Amino acid sequence: MGLFINKLVHPEMYKNTEKLNEPNQSLVRKNELSAFMTEQQEINKLLNQMLKHELGDKIIQLSEHYETMASQLGKQEETTHLLSTIMNEQLELQREVAVKMAKQKEIHGGILKRLDKQDALLDKLSRQLNHIRSIIFERTNYLATKIDDGYKLTSSYVYKLMTGSDHPLTFFLLNQKKEENQPPQE
Repeated sequence: MGLFINKLVHPEMYKNTEKLNEPNQSLVRKNELSAFMTEQQEINKLLNQMLKHELGDKIIQLSEHYETMASQLGKQEETTHLLSTIMNEQLELQREVAVKMAKQKEIHGGILKRLDKQDALLDKLSRQLNHIRSIIFERTNYLATKIDDGYKLTSSYVYKLMTGSDHPLTFFLLNQKKEENQPPQE
């Protein structure tokens, strides 16, 4: 144990102002082997303490690292399982979509066939309507001509009854019919 000096209570105690003559010991007996053994024991203690401290830290670090790796591995396994499940679901959805698309393609093909048939029927109906229009036009024209001729005959008959003379109206109607039946002359 070293010498304790209380500088607060006795600041001047054991204070030397003179120059010291060094070394003040003339003879030293040293047992080299015993000093070496003591020194080696101290070094061994220090090494043991350092090794214990470092190894303890390393063991703690390795333990923490192992726990972290185990946790990460567990998370990776969960993630892999989750990804596998998601991929299986995605594959099933793709299969379902493929089946639905095949059905949709069949339906689409059927609709196209029906549209082609409908288009052909509409063309046929359009031709029939055009034919009916032309027949109606011809019949209307024929009936208009007949009605006109009937009107003229009726008015001529009425004219004859009223005037007793059919010559001017009949002559006029005959001339008009001849002009209609003759081709135009140039």
